[in-house]
Amino acid sequence: MIDLGLSLVATLDLEALQERILAAMAARTDSQGAAAWIADEKGELVLRCLRGLVDRDALPSRLAPGSGDLGAALLRGEPFDPDGFPRGEAFLVPLVADGEPQGMVLLERSARGTFGPEQRAAAAELARFAGVAVRNARRFRGLEQVGLRHGESGTYHLGYLLEHAGKELHKARRYGRSFSLAVLALDGLDDLRQSAGSEASQAAARALVSAVSRVVRDADILAAVSDGEHHVLLPETDHFGALMFQRRASQEIRQEPALRALGAGTGTRLSMGAATFPGDGGDLDSLLQTCRTRQEERRTSMLSRPETAGLDSEAVSFWDLFDALLGSAPIPAASPSARLALDLELLDAIQREAVREVARDPRARSVLYMARPGDIAAAVASALPRLELGAWQGDTGPRVYVLGPRAAGTGRENGLASLPEGTARVGGAGRGGCLGDRGHPLVARVSAEDRRFEAHAFLLFLSESAAYAVLQGPDGRVFHTSDAPLVDTLVAKLQAQHDLLPP
Repeated sequence: MIDLGLSLVATLDLEALQERILAAMAARTDSQGAAAWIADEKGELVLRCLRGLVDRDALPSRLAPGSGDLGAALLRGEPFDPDGFPRGEAFLVPLVADGEPQGMVLLERSARGTFGPEQRAAAAELARFAGVAVRNARRFRGLEQVGLRHGESGTYHLGYLLEHAGKELHKARRYGRSFSLAVLALDGLDDLRQSAGSEASQAAARALVSAVSRVVRDADILAAVSDGEHHVLLPETDHFGALMFQRRASQEIRQEPALRALGAGTGTRLSMGAATFPGDGGDLDSLLQTCRTRQEERRTSMLSRPETAGLDSEAVSFWDLFDALLGSAPIPAASPSARLALDLELLDAIQREAVREVARDPRARSVLYMARPGDIAAAVASALPRLELGAWQGDTGPRVYVLGPRAAGTGRENGLASLPEGTARVGGAGRGGCLGDRGHPLVARVSAEDRRFEAHAFLLFLSESAAYAVLQGPDGRVFHTSDAPLVDTLVAKLQAQHDLLPP
């Protein structure tokens, strides 16, 4: 036991150490299943690795050990019984060093039938070594990170990001997880250097790092590729998480004084693209290629054209952008956008197909916002049977949000009386809110104190693989687009203006 414990303490690679701890504890206790939560930079326990017959979906991805029964049990440092298991079928082993929780191991499904005092004692003895080993490995990683940063900017070297991206790829493949990679670039930085000098271009690059650093989490890795390009590794982040990162990064960059001072006249602008494993690629090369493709989509988006500059600014509301797209905003010749004549049958068909798309895989992250004067219920209700068949197989949170104005004196929205009520609270107490507490699990009706819903219609759809929007004005003008950055901006502005929670 001492030799085994010392070999753990001698392991400073945290990823390898996690696997060795599980293998050693499972072997010493004859466990057929094991899982380990390891403390992150903030002290929260994060599920890091699994072994054998373990139900991944039944385990929490994060645990807060600071207080309550869990905190007290961890600090005692002795094995204890988990909730939800008959006695003897599983137990939890704290990993503690210097009086601080370093991790926790779950052992279950004894090959001998049940776990007894011998198995608990063996696990507790091994845990004393494992706790010290995890503490040392975490400290070593911290020192390693300091040594692998650029002295001036504080960003990591690209090699450090690539090393950890390889580890994230291994974990994601083995445990069925997601992670994302984002690329941020200041286009036109070379021209700025030639016209204003190297000091101006370096100041712009530093401002970019300063803005993005306010957004990244402790677990994220921001690495410099060049002065004008940076990559960000986003562990445990899915497609919508990557979208939220890009939204927050764009907001911070717009507010950065040094970048705002550059102005449009310099030709310097930000381009971003993100990709998520496994949906956007099965290896780092394909993920990076997807990032590049989405960067190009952002460069050619209507929002990035000089003639439509400023439409994505915070000062432009959802309805301001709505009106501009229906009328004044010029549409580039190669844009995946167009203005159409009014066709109610086409609009009905689009609504039904969008709802069916959500129904095809309720496990996949997607969001659909729908609003239309009159009776919108028929388009949704016709797709609900297929939707309901799959609803209980995955996350049962709302995916389809049907918006409309509250009818005066009735407490109900116009034209929505026949639509089943949703289950989630949506919106703030002031301007928006979900009506009802029963109905289909994937549909939420939302009332809004805005009379523009009486004469305007729209459909906004975002998923991991598609983006689409159709807007209809009271005069019959229709605009539709599959411009992904534009659709995301419409969704973000709708959520902000009407207090809707992000997906």
